[in-house]
Formats: sequence, C-alpha cells, structure tokens
Amino acid sequence: MYNFKYHSPHSINESQEIYKNSEFPKYLAGGMTLIPSIKQKLSNPSDLIDLQNISELKQIKIEKNKIIIGALSTHNQVANSDIIIKNLPGLSYLASNIADNAVRNLGTIGGSISNADPAADYPAALLSLDAIVNTSNRNIKACNFFLDMFETTLENDEIVKSVTFPIRENSYYLKYSSQASKYAIIGIFSCKTNDHYNVAVTGASNKVFMIEEISRIPISKLQDFNYKEIILDKFNINSDIHASASYRISLIRNLIYKTLKI
Repeated sequence: MYNFKYHSPHSINESQEIYKNSEFPKYLAGGMTLIPSIKQKLSNPSDLIDLQNISELKQIKIEKNKIIIGALSTHNQVANSDIIIKNLPGLSYLASNIADNAVRNLGTIGGSISNADPAADYPAALLSLDAIVNTSNRNIKACNFFLDMFETTLENDEIVKSVTFPIRENSYYLKYSSQASKYAIIGIFSCKTNDHYNVAVTGASNKVFMIEEISRIPISKLQDFNYKEIILDKFNINSDIHASASYRISLIRNLIYKTLKI
C-alpha cells in the first residue's frame, strides 16, 4: 500500500475543498472496491477523503410518491428498511443478495453506482425504476448516468448525495450469480409502470441496459410475446470465464419472463 493523507470531513463543501487542494485525491464511501485496490497498489491516491462523517448522506426517507436513499446507506440498511420493503420490495431483495454479510454491512449504494462495475446489481434497479442520482452539483437521470465499464458521468470532484426512486408496482429482481463473488452473471430488474414493464439487465455487457422491446408492449400482450425476438447483439454481450455470450443471451431470454408479474 502506498502512503496517503487521510481526511475525515463533516460536510460536502469541506470534502470538495479538500479534493480541490489535493494532488490525486479519492473519495471513500464503503471502501469495498477502493481499499482492496489501494492494498494491491492498483490505485495510488495522494489523499483519501472519508465521507462517513457526513450525516446527510445516510438517510432513507419517503417524500410523497418517492423514496430517497442517502448515498452512504449500506446494502443491509437498504435491504432491511421498512420503507423500501413496503414500497420497493424488489430493491430490498436486490440489496439483500449483494455479496456476503460483511460486504453488505459496509458497502454503500452511492459507492456501488459510482464505481459502475458492469456486474453490480444496483444499476439495473436504477435504470428500470427511472431513478435520479442526486449529486453535489446536479441531478442526473439513471439513463444518462452509466456510460461504460467503470465509467459514469460524474465529474472528478462530484459527490453522490442520494438516489431518488419513484414508487412502482411489482418491482422484482432475479440474479444468476457467480458462486464465489456473488456478482451478477445476469441480473434482471423489472417494475410495472402504468400499463408497461421496464426491464433492465446487468452483468451481461460493459454497462447496464434496458430491454426496449418489453417496455413498448402493453402488459395485456406480453403473454403472446416471443422472447426469442429480443435483439441482444447490439449490446456486445460479454463472454468470459463465468459464461459465454451465447449462454448469457439464453439466460436473459429465459429469465425475463420470470421477473414479470403477468
């Protein structure tokens, strides 16, 4: 591990000020990815800015028909929140199946989406639910947030403050995961929006994506839809040690139906 300066600010403004005055700073949320990277000398920050003392980043609350989850809410807090269990059970279930309990006690929703691992779970929920990522600078629609593998639209000093989720009917998550890491080989999140379903897929490509063929069809006609007609080649489906591209495509087509409450 390389040497670095450690900071523990108590506000977002203080955090950004430290960032601006540092040579090569990094923000620290749960540390589930950053700390191992530093230990293995894959990352060499000059300054580590720990956000854990910023209380406004840890709230989970409901406002009208929306749920706002603070960026430093851990996976277990998301999984066990009565607000989320009641209003977005698919998101609660998703969080309860991330990695193992040790990771769920420390890993955060803000850290996860900022890292944008292509096999992470939360991106599918954000995209399917039309979530908004609220940062220190702006509000970003989920459909514009994830750009590529480990790449988002976040600016260098920008801090994710919270994620806003509209309350949707019948939210559901289904994951076929690696037995070692519990990362998604395929993860599918669906939710009912008016007379349609939004279906998002993670783990299959360099970034999360929507199944537009499903969202264009009224629920009443989904029983007759041929899932083999879904075009997946345009997403450059991954082939790796966990699953070939053709196997992932087969999983997607066969598992989508199970996430739809029809």
